[in-house]
Amino acid sequence: MQEITNLIEQNDVKNVALQFIDLSGILHSLWIPVEYFPDVAEKGTHTDGSSVGMLDVSKSDLKLKPDLSTFVVLPPEIYPERIARVVCDLYEPESDKPFELCPRFVLKNALEKVKETLGPSVMAYTASEIEFWLFNKGDNGEVTFIDDGAYLATPPKDRGLEFKLELVKHFRSMGVKIEKFHHEVPPGKSEFNIAYCPALKMADTVYLVRMLLKIVADKQGIIASFMPKPFHGEYGAGLHTHISVVDDGKRKNLFDDPKGTHGLSKTASHFLAGMLSHAKALAGITNPSANSYKRLVPGWEAPVYISWARYNRSTLVRVPPGRGMATRFEYRPSDGTCNFYITYAAMLHAGLDGIRRKLEPPAPVEEDIYHMSERERADKGIETLPGSLGDALRVLSADTTLRDALGHAFFDKYLEIKLKEWKEYSTTVHPWERKRYLHI
Repeated sequence: MQEITNLIEQNDVKNVALQFIDLSGILHSLWIPVEYFPDVAEKGTHTDGSSVGMLDVSKSDLKLKPDLSTFVVLPPEIYPERIARVVCDLYEPESDKPFELCPRFVLKNALEKVKETLGPSVMAYTASEIEFWLFNKGDNGEVTFIDDGAYLATPPKDRGLEFKLELVKHFRSMGVKIEKFHHEVPPGKSEFNIAYCPALKMADTVYLVRMLLKIVADKQGIIASFMPKPFHGEYGAGLHTHISVVDDGKRKNLFDDPKGTHGLSKTASHFLAGMLSHAKALAGITNPSANSYKRLVPGWEAPVYISWARYNRSTLVRVPPGRGMATRFEYRPSDGTCNFYITYAAMLHAGLDGIRRKLEPPAPVEEDIYHMSERERADKGIETLPGSLGDALRVLSADTTLRDALGHAFFDKYLEIKLKEWKEYSTTVHPWERKRYLHI
């Protein structure tokens, strides 16, 4: 706490944002004057869980308690006064019992399961490629791409470079490591690659990055969006997630084996097989919006086919170049509407199930699956992800392994929220329907 007190004094911090994530992945902030922070850091503070969809009104109180390791002072350009941000865990209101619907605790439980399965010094590492859109907003609410740049575009084609440079400056000041950033394939889309780190820290960092992206874009009069598929007939935006397990005590990547098939250990092969076996159910978590499935369609370089490869980008899971400590899997379907805590937790539980059951993955598919016929894919046993959020949630609801691993109360509440969202989408009349059916 003394280190944080020094930071507060050195930066003349006036207020602290206590932040947490709900089941839908929405960031919430409770602001307190800095003089109250020491007491809140020790004892926590309370908020209304019913107003953020976590509880009903009959039993709605939740306790927020800051994780001091996440405390960071935001750059001075962000707000008129200096603001700090800290991530909070959620607890029952009158005790230090973790709140069972807290996504951060769900990930912490998954990380403990990693240690139970693979050893006490084993840590799961992740990295998410943050793809985002930059839009101009018109006077009548319409949005248009900020530019017509293509992959690795250079200014003036990349009109978002100054925005990205400002963000990287802010991230550097907060200790957030951005390894590379660039313009992506379609107009208006860019990507930040956050440096690989332990899964909990990565999830905390992703929400900080997303928050700053939104704030700085708004200050510049543009819109930053993580929507998977904002326009018909255009490419979508995903969130490729890299994952590995490392024995920190031995400094050994448990996925790496130079003598193993494709340079992968048995642990890695079982983990991969687990992710593939649960892939259809995982979609309900890694791709949790109705719009997610407008991106996950064949023909737009979206990873819809349940398969894996070393270099082939048309597969669901890829093994990127790099061995030794860099050996990892890249899970390609996930998108920016997911809850990162839950996504990382679910991927870990799926992989651990493969390890427990000693599952073996199918042979890698290095051919372009997009150009295979339906018969060719069937002959190779290549299945596809669900075609809608409703289909994904039905598969997820039947996955007893993930239900048990994530916790029944959490799992059921998550399904309740997402099924309500799917029903709302399904019963809403869209402009396309009027255009297609009005004059029948």
